[in-house]
Amino acid sequence: MIAGRAAAVGLALALAVGIVLIVLDKPLAALVLTATATVAIINGLWLESLLVKVLQPGRPRVSRGAVVLLVLRFVLWGLLFGALYALREQIELWAVAVGLGCFLVALAVAGAGAREE
Repeated sequence: MIAGRAAAVGLALALAVGIVLIVLDKPLAALVLTATATVAIINGLWLESLLVKVLQPGRPRVSRGAVVLLVLRFVLWGLLFGALYALREQIELWAVAVGLGCFLVALAVAGAGAREE
């Protein structure tokens, strides 16, 4: 699965950038970046799982579990951005963007390495 491969790369990338930020004495930026990347990774894994469940050959299978998983994805993003909004005076917006970028780069790397089955 592409999201699974991307999760490992994205986590390693986010942790590496987080360590650099800690060394540069920006611990809050490191926390924001790591939290954003973690939420993006979890959401990517859940979305891939959801699509595997729903997009089956024949008729799509939309179950209660699939709907709950979809709602939980939005709740997780809502909690993250609610916390970021509450801390908006203390955080740096670029850290949020870099956190999302870590997972997007990891998805691109994993997708480029994927083979057609």
